[in-house]
Amino acid sequence: MKGDALSRYQARYARLGAGPLSVGELLEVVGDVLRRSDRLGTDGVEEALKGLGRSEVEAWVRQQKPQALQPLLLRAAEESMEVALGEEGDEAELWRASALEGLAARDRAASSARALVTWEMLKGPLDGDAAAARERFLGTLGQMDTALRPRARWFIPLNAERRTERDLLDPVERPGAWWFSARAGCDDLVASWTGRPMKDPEHLKDCASCRADRADTAVVDSPPRRHLTDDELWRLDSGEMGREERERVDAHTAGCGECAQAVLALEEGDAAIDEVMELEEGAGAPRAARDSRADVSRRPGAARLPEHREVLEERRDFRVVLVRERQRVRLLVQPLGSRTVTAAVFLSPGRPSLKPMQGPEGLSFDLSTALASGAHAAHLTVQAGQETLERDFAF
Repeated sequence: MKGDALSRYQARYARLGAGPLSVGELLEVVGDVLRRSDRLGTDGVEEALKGLGRSEVEAWVRQQKPQALQPLLLRAAEESMEVALGEEGDEAELWRASALEGLAARDRAASSARALVTWEMLKGPLDGDAAAARERFLGTLGQMDTALRPRARWFIPLNAERRTERDLLDPVERPGAWWFSARAGCDDLVASWTGRPMKDPEHLKDCASCRADRADTAVVDSPPRRHLTDDELWRLDSGEMGREERERVDAHTAGCGECAQAVLALEEGDAAIDEVMELEEGAGAPRAARDSRADVSRRPGAARLPEHREVLEERRDFRVVLVRERQRVRLLVQPLGSRTVTAAVFLSPGRPSLKPMQGPEGLSFDLSTALASGAHAAHLTVQAGQETLERDFAF
């Protein structure tokens, strides 16, 4: 498998001398080579970069939208867990290939960033708006890595391929490429989730990250699931979902931006219909066309987005965010570093803490039921290493 991956990069390297490439393609290829120079060498790389004009690079960097990588990586996390939790076979391999493409997209961005920095060393730094665009590009990648690196365990089912990619990188590049390197030796953590045979049971005892993850399972460490299907969205929109299934959908959309966006599209469609119906009613039009649909305010799918986020607390290792949606309020505790973060929310002294859901964004506490019962404040406890936060908050 390592030979196949190496051949792929060698083929990409050969494209430098095979004909014209777009600026983006050239930067990706050059970055791929620079980050794997021990295996590939660097002949022709400097000349290729020097051939890029300043205006071309400035135009390219202004067009970059690295924030689009985050939903790709979240989807890759979900697909990776489908590989772990599903049956082996063609479907699992399709999930695997799609998840690996998400990791490859993040790696291509790293290669582009490396090539851009090298181009500036050769041709002089960007300035003005282009320099600001470069800082946004590199800064957004860094922020996204800070948020997602602690979630590298979701990619453990892809470890065989991740180790191959990691080992092709130059040693100095490996730590930063967390999408390939972080938790690449923790295969048995997934085996402990699925009940499959372990390769090295002692690893779970010796690995601090695995020990922390197994401890987190007491705080409901639920792996992400697949995206909502068209049938599920249709039943959500028509009001035919049962309560338990709606709760699963709510938990999923709390951590999946794409599915939350799909649900928002349904809601916006209903809002548009309501507006048209109100106009027609004002003109004396019959109500029959709207009566066939459930009232939006009563529909079970209503209301996750748009949302308002308020940062209540930000520390070195975690952030606390209060998320308000149209008919839902939740508290999100987001890890920001490598430390394990645990949290509990108490509505009143002596009562059990609320049950959180674990998703790609962190620990999520649903406060909607408490709000409906008349509660408007709670107490939060967060533990990250030796740091503890104790505070009351209103919602």
